[in-house]
Amino acid sequence: MTPSELKDLIDRYLKNNVTEQERKLVDNWYQSYESSNHSLSAEKETQLSEEIYGYVQKHLHPAPAKIRRISINRRYAAAAAAILLVSAALFSRKKAPERQANETFTTISTGTGQLKKLDLPDGSKIWLNAQTSIRVSKTFESHTNRNIYLDEGEAFFEVRKNPARPFLVITKSITTRVLGTSFNVKAYRQLNSATVTVRTGRVQVNDKQKKLAVLLPNQKMTYSTREHTGYVSTYNAENSRKWAEGKTVLNHASFNELALAIHNVYGIKLISKNKLTYTYQYNIIISPLRTVDETLKIVCSIHQNSFRRKNNEVIIY
Repeated sequence: MTPSELKDLIDRYLKNNVTEQERKLVDNWYQSYESSNHSLSAEKETQLSEEIYGYVQKHLHPAPAKIRRISINRRYAAAAAAILLVSAALFSRKKAPERQANETFTTISTGTGQLKKLDLPDGSKIWLNAQTSIRVSKTFESHTNRNIYLDEGEAFFEVRKNPARPFLVITKSITTRVLGTSFNVKAYRQLNSATVTVRTGRVQVNDKQKKLAVLLPNQKMTYSTREHTGYVSTYNAENSRKWAEGKTVLNHASFNELALAIHNVYGIKLISKNKLTYTYQYNIIISPLRTVDETLKIVCSIHQNSFRRKNNEVIIY
């Protein structure tokens, strides 16, 4: 079957205009896809998904005059998407990547102790934590995919729903794909990890080779940039966006996470001369309304440490 014949079959399948034999063929293909181990790279899946989503969404939401004549089962649409994805891989269809070689970007960055809010042309909103840098294409509105490049740092996203235009947050290690939701992405280099936390809706997280997980509200994926593995845990997503309100909530945080948060808020470097410190976990709310010395006293009281401060460097021992 050629790609054009396959597309014609899918089109008729969605319109319930197929023979029983053709319907069984499509259903069998769909079942085999569900149980197979076919995998595409995240980059290839992103390229192919543009056409899949646009094609399926057009049939899921036809013109009003046609609604009375077409009865569509959403499972059929999912089957069509799966078939189109597999077939595209099998036939090695080449689709030009959306990002052009001469594409230009607007870069938005924050410094120590600085937060920013960005309103995108599509109605979506982004909050940038301290020491964060993102890039947005100057032709953002003309692309099918709404790509945001989080080059460094942490950002919280409230995405305006648009099924025809998937929203992608791309870091150096993972890509988070959504249609409309709110979520937090944290990808600081010094942590050797990237995290995605979902507040509302659902998101899909990929690395450069495979799909890692589909996350629902109050779920968090932590991805190791060293080991290229990730795990999903339950997390209060409201805490993931507190930094946008000026409060950084740390739950079972490592010393490196604590040091990063201290630096982001106060601009000081936190180091330790006590090796045990790196085995501890920290539960604390860091607020710029406290002085740095007040915060350091709270930090040291957690595990009965002391600190010595010299200019912009603090040593815990």
